[in-house]
Amino acid sequence: GIMNIMYVSVTERTKEIGIRKAIGARRSSILTQFLIESALLCLAGALIAFPIAQTIVGSAQYIAQHVLDQDWATVVSPFVPLGLLGIAIGVSIIVGLVAGILPAIKASGLDPVEALRSE
Repeated sequence: GIMNIMYVSVTERTKEIGIRKAIGARRSSILTQFLIESALLCLAGALIAFPIAQTIVGSAQYIAQHVLDQDWATVVSPFVPLGLLGIAIGVSIIVGLVAGILPAIKASGLDPVEALRSE
């Protein structure tokens, strides 16, 4: 998922990368740019998914308690402790960094002349 999106991003922005390298951008700055983009993409996904998951779990608990009269639903809490949320967000960022490594290496290794020639 994320790795494919980042590969497409590198392919679509080949000329931009070539221009940046031609005017003196270092390999490390391009690598860092793509790694940050990948991590931010995963962070945004986590921040969007969390409230949706909370809503779904809360709705399921409500339905189980009030519609189905199930006692087990009182044990399930729709609220996640902040520490666990922090861990989940941290893992999401790490996944983004790992998934972005190969596309970032590809982007930073592009030859400026070849990148500017590409269509």
